Formats: sequence, C-alpha cells, structure tokens
Amino acid sequence: MNRKIVLVLFLVIGILATCGKKTETLTVTGWDQYKDPYLGISFKYPQTWPLVPEGGRFSLFSSADVMNRFYDYSIKGKDGIRIIVSIQKMDTLQTLEQYINGLKTDLTSSGYDISTTEAGQLAKLPASQIHYSGAIDSKTRIEALQIAAMNDSSLYTVKYEAFNELFAPYKAVYDTVLATLRLPLPKVAEPGVDPSIPSTKFEKFENDRLSISYPDNFETSVSQPKAPTEFSLDIKGYRQDSFVHIDIIPAKGVSAEKIVEQNARFFKETSRGTATIEGISTTFINYSPVKDIQSRVYFLVKNDRFYRVIFNYYAPMRKDFLPVFEKMVGSLVTK
Repeated sequence: MNRKIVLVLFLVIGILATCGKKTETLTVTGWDQYKDPYLGISFKYPQTWPLVPEGGRFSLFSSADVMNRFYDYSIKGKDGIRIIVSIQKMDTLQTLEQYINGLKTDLTSSGYDISTTEAGQLAKLPASQIHYSGAIDSKTRIEALQIAAMNDSSLYTVKYEAFNELFAPYKAVYDTVLATLRLPLPKVAEPGVDPSIPSTKFEKFENDRLSISYPDNFETSVSQPKAPTEFSLDIKGYRQDSFVHIDIIPAKGVSAEKIVEQNARFFKETSRGTATIEGISTTFINYSPVKDIQSRVYFLVKNDRFYRVIFNYYAPMRKDFLPVFEKMVGSLVTK
C-alpha cells in the first residue's frame, strides 16, 4: 500500500470518528511496519497501538488498558479494538470451506449472530470472511470480522473485534492491516534432503512468557489453553507424530518433587532421569504412548509456575529427533 492510500485511510478514520453517535477517541497518528524476523510475515499498524507477538499469533490492541477486556469480555472498562493476525499449522487435512463451517458452528453455539459470509482475498490467497456480532451483557456488545485462507497445510486468519460503537469508525485499521499483509515465502526443501528430518539451523520463539530455539523447518503454534493452564505452545515439523509441546501452569506453592509425584501416574513410565534447564535440576519421565512413538515429559518448577515440556518422536528416527529435541529443551528460558 502506498503512502497516499494510507493517508486516505487515516483521514477516513478521523472523519468517521467525529460523525454520528459519540464513541471512544482512539489514537491513530501514523503507521509502522511490523515484520517478524523468523516467520517473515509483515503488515502495517497504528504506531501507538501495542502489538503482542506470540509465535505465529500477533495481537494488536487500540491501547494497553483494553487488553484485559479482550482476554475476558466480562471485564468492565474502556471500549477498544483488537486485531489478531495468525498463522497456524493444521493438524488434519481440512478444506477452507470445512474450517469456515466449523467456525460458524462454534460462533453460533457461543451465542453470536452471523450476518454475512463472503468470498475475499488474504494476501492474494482465496479467502472467506465472516461478519458476526453478539451481546456480552445489557451494555456491552462485540462486533467482529474474521477472514481466513489456506495454503498447503497452513491456515492464515485476520480477526477484527470492536466493542460497542467502535466497529464502523475504525474498520479502516483492519482494512490497512489486511491490505498490507505479506505472508512468509514457502520454504523450499533442498534436493535430496528428507523434509521430515529436523534442520540443523535453528530459529527462536520468544514472547513475554518464555523463549526457546527450534529447527527452522519446524513451525510454532500458540493454542488456546484450558484452565488451569495459562499458556500452551506447540512446535511441529513435517512429521505430525514428532513434536514438542509446552504448558505453563500455576504451581500454587507445590514443590517440584510433589508435582512429579502427582503427575507421574498419567504417564506409562518406562524410565526416568534428570536434566538441567536454566541451571535447575529437573526430573523427566520417558514413556511410550503407542507403538513406534517414544515420548518424554519434563517437570520444571520456577517462580511458582510449573512448566510441563513434552516431546514425542518416531522411534525408528531416534538419532534424528532425540538430540534435537533435547537441545530445544536445553535452550528453554522462562520469564
């Protein structure tokens, strides 16, 4: 998008914000270009709006004081906007139509009204966009757009959410993010190289909770955790049976030894050992959930949080996966 179009969008936002029913005054003073150095995704966004990257998920907020409202809609406070740009590796073969139909079912069952579903484009990919809204309570309403596209086994989405009267005046921000979005170029496998073998070149995932290095032919995915889990991260490559999964759970004062004792019964233990993570001696349990799959779970307790790190790998490729996964676990830094 050239500077003239961005300027027009900026002016439109300013004009619309002054018309009709009084709304919250949001700040759009200019635009910055965001580019993730590891995933290669980029887009423009308002320069004063907080942006929170979490692996393949990038959350943009109209201000810092509205963040909690979007993590829990029932919280009272100032109205605001959230835009989420997301890249997710799909675990199953699914068409875009099947994904959209599933999303519509989920939205309807959650009490939202779907007004339109229409074809569109997301970074030159054929896409489908859903427009929906719903009442949180008698004084609070959410209106949203979500557009999705697929390429190979990856799902790309952009979601725009606004409280109450902010949807129409500030939709131009969503339009700008969408129009300037550039997706990562596909990685081309070297001739003669097995794509299922983890690369020797590493990248880093980092957010406000942890950082970890991983092979550059793997991808990260932040999933929606279920209580009491606070955060979940998956790191997967070509083989869907060989991956690393991390959960962060409140320890609530329970010691590492007690947590191992409480959790060991959930795993069919074949052996156990110790490893050092961030200078802390940590217990791990080896187990085998199904034939030809070897697994390990680490129990790290730090700052009253329980970090559960699980990896699975295809047993006949042990020499390819185990050293790499152990190196990944050793690179973990908690925050």
